[in-house]
Amino acid sequence: MAITSEDKILEDLKKAILKGLGRTFERYHFDVEKVLTPMKWKPLVLIVGNYSSGKSTFINELIERDIQRTGQAPTDDSFTILSYAGPDEEEEIIPGSTVVNDPTLPFEHLRSYGQSLISHLWLKKVKSDVLKDFAIIDTPGMLDSVTEKDRGYDYLGVIGEFSRLADCIVLMFDPHKAGTIKETYEAIRSTLPGATGEDRIIYCLNRIDECDNIQDLVRSYGALCWNLSQMTGRKDMPRIYLTYSSSHAVQKDIDVTSWDNERDELISTIKTAPRMRLSHILQDADRAIRELGIVTEFMKNFKASFWEKVMPTIKVGILSSILAFFVGDVLSNLLIGFPDTPFLTSLLQGHMDLSNFIFPIVNAVLVITLFTLYLQRLLFPRHIRRAIEEPEGFIDLDTTFKKDLWKKAKTKVVELVKLQAPRLIWMRHEKAFSRVNKFLEQDLQRMFELIGPPSR
Repeated sequence: MAITSEDKILEDLKKAILKGLGRTFERYHFDVEKVLTPMKWKPLVLIVGNYSSGKSTFINELIERDIQRTGQAPTDDSFTILSYAGPDEEEEIIPGSTVVNDPTLPFEHLRSYGQSLISHLWLKKVKSDVLKDFAIIDTPGMLDSVTEKDRGYDYLGVIGEFSRLADCIVLMFDPHKAGTIKETYEAIRSTLPGATGEDRIIYCLNRIDECDNIQDLVRSYGALCWNLSQMTGRKDMPRIYLTYSSSHAVQKDIDVTSWDNERDELISTIKTAPRMRLSHILQDADRAIRELGIVTEFMKNFKASFWEKVMPTIKVGILSSILAFFVGDVLSNLLIGFPDTPFLTSLLQGHMDLSNFIFPIVNAVLVITLFTLYLQRLLFPRHIRRAIEEPEGFIDLDTTFKKDLWKKAKTKVVELVKLQAPRLIWMRHEKAFSRVNKFLEQDLQRMFELIGPPSR
């Protein structure tokens, strides 16, 4: 198979990340494989929505094959990856156990969601020219009042994993349940923003051919806009595509020609996923590396702040131990008459032997021990406690972008401090911080310049 320019760019990016930042990712407990995984396969389109929102029907019409089961009630409780079956391949269905253990596919992380998910995961190879350029992931419909216990796995967590890999996410609603499902609310409010960029999400009101009249459509559209404003927390609404089932429209002899352009534009937008893939991979790498950067910046400041506080104490401790060495036994002699001949007296008289060093050394060690205990039992724990309770005090969150990164990095930072604080004050965070910034400014910037601005 010929290596394309895209493959070459991705291979160069992978090598650059592993060579330049591989050890840094490891030292700060970041999973570099999560950055590299999207480079493994092909562009992905994720279809998500309420049950009976018409996801499977839309997919069948998009690939021009009746592959997915359809119906008004929930018809499929599995995640189905639809991929192209080449000229020399047979159509087949590959079980989840094989999918998550195939190193050439980007789904290995799904193993962590357990056997219940793996039993509800399939990859179907299909003879469809549409699937030459990208794969499609069909998902179980979102439901109300469903918990992880009910499904047997963390559904929204899996949606987050697929969203992180996807180049296009189609979020579908139907006129009868325009965004009122609990899982839909949680996905839009928390899961998708944490996993992917807003530019990859396409909102779609499907099955508009089932509206009895234009007034019903307007009411459903208005309800969806209102619900989205509540779920996203935004007043400015994203574009909502309107579409329908062409086969249903033909069967019912419904005139939907006025919506043809809208539907065609939706399909055209979905098909831009391959053109956006390189840009998305670089964006994800940029975001992950900047998150690593904010962690190294925190640790650099955490270490510097500690030593800034400790150095005066260490200096006082050293001076005190020197003073204790030379005059400690003098004070002891004055107070209790012991030892008979202090160290300084022996030194001035020129009569020195090993016994004269015993008390000065004991005094110096005692002072050093006291100062060490003060550092270990009081000063350092206080510094750790501050880092855990008020971590923002160690980082300059001067931009909105940095604040967004910090929301994701904060938990990792606190866990690192809790588990490895003694080790962290000795690590060379300054070098790691510099290495991350150099990679962002030089290596990654060169990649962005190479692919040019993305275009739909």
